[in-house]
Amino acid sequence: MIIDTDKIKILLNDETLTEYQIEKMTGVNRVSVKKYRENGIDAMKLNNAIKLMNGYEHLKEISKKYSK
Repeated sequence: MIIDTDKIKILLNDETLTEYQIEKMTGVNRVSVKKYRENGIDAMKLNNAIKLMNGYEHLKEISKKYSK
């Protein structure tokens, strides 16, 4: 699997999503989400990167579904 850090950054930089919403959607705890938002993703664990990238893909699918 290739980790797309741009997708993770897009998800984390989406100001319409709270840390709590990202936590519920991805399984990454909100303290970590807040840390990544404030300090960047350089020290992110691989499993969290996968979860956040999957969360981005999930949001993208929902957006497509409701934009039709």
